[in-house]
Amino acid sequence: MILKYYGHSFFTVTLESGKTIACDPYGDFYEYPRRNVKADICLVSHHHHDHDGVEQCLQPGAQVVDTAGVHKLGDGLTVRSVATWHDDRQGALRGTNLIHIIEAEGLRVAHAGDLGHLPDAKQIRDIGSVDVLLVPVGGYYTVDAKTALELCCLLQPVCAIPMHYRTRFDPDMPISPLSDFLDLAKAEDTQMPLLRITRADVLERPSVVTMSVLA
Repeated sequence: MILKYYGHSFFTVTLESGKTIACDPYGDFYEYPRRNVKADICLVSHHHHDHDGVEQCLQPGAQVVDTAGVHKLGDGLTVRSVATWHDDRQGALRGTNLIHIIEAEGLRVAHAGDLGHLPDAKQIRDIGSVDVLLVPVGGYYTVDAKTALELCCLLQPVCAIPMHYRTRFDPDMPISPLSDFLDLAKAEDTQMPLLRITRADVLERPSVVTMSVLA
């Protein structure tokens, strides 16, 4: 499978079959580039404009998955969607959030959306083992760098990819830059244009991979 990063929390995962899964496309959001991405499936963690821009960033026709549960989506693809909170007060501030776990090609890729708290023991069990974790690190609206690193310690992904941090596209957003997480994790800023992984080679990836925003 191939992962690409479009900025903020917007990724695509393309399978060997050619099926493409979009995750949390943004809408009209700061100065992020407007997109016109072809996707078969769109995973939405919660319905805030910077995560559910299905009509703004995707071509028509994507099947939207935005509810908790197990979703069988054909071609050996399953998405397990685990209910969590957008804050550390059980949703009192910002509501609910879904962690979507993509299961395909012998791999499990978890997109944590706007997770705002450290998951409890049951949620950790429901998430299960993870090969790749797409994790917010900017704080304020989501977990911060320290809590994101704690989540990585709990889930033990082979590879963590940070997202939802301050960039040149949103310089006024009250969240922290990527460097805060990288400093804590003692990780390099790899800025990979895409990430290609298979079951056979996933263990060869660094424990933290940063991805550059597609032009």
